[in-house]
Amino acid sequence: MSFLRKWLKPETSSRVGLRPHRTIDLALGYDDAYPRVLEAIELVLGANVTIDDRAGRMIEAGFGTVQSERVRVRFDALDAQRTSVRIEAFYPAGREIPERSAAVDALAAAIESNPV
Repeated sequence: MSFLRKWLKPETSSRVGLRPHRTIDLALGYDDAYPRVLEAIELVLGANVTIDDRAGRMIEAGFGTVQSERVRVRFDALDAQRTSVRIEAFYPAGREIPERSAAVDALAAAIESNPV
């Protein structure tokens, strides 16, 4: 057991695999939620949408000096009038992953502030 503890190093690896993210439940059906989130990405973040996959229920956008941060949004239709929206930040390999993302927070705030 001590070998596993030394190898896994739990004191240093508590954040492995975690990215800044937020999940919001909207009182909108998927067909209304998708264009609203897409518009917010362009207006609030000024991001370049690189993946606009309505059928796959995903949007990905990049921004920054050399697209240093990307935001991926996934949709889950809870029922006809409710949609769960997960916003997640992605960073280039080797970059330290911050605990929070200003882009994720700004996009979540914009989506939550205008529910209909």
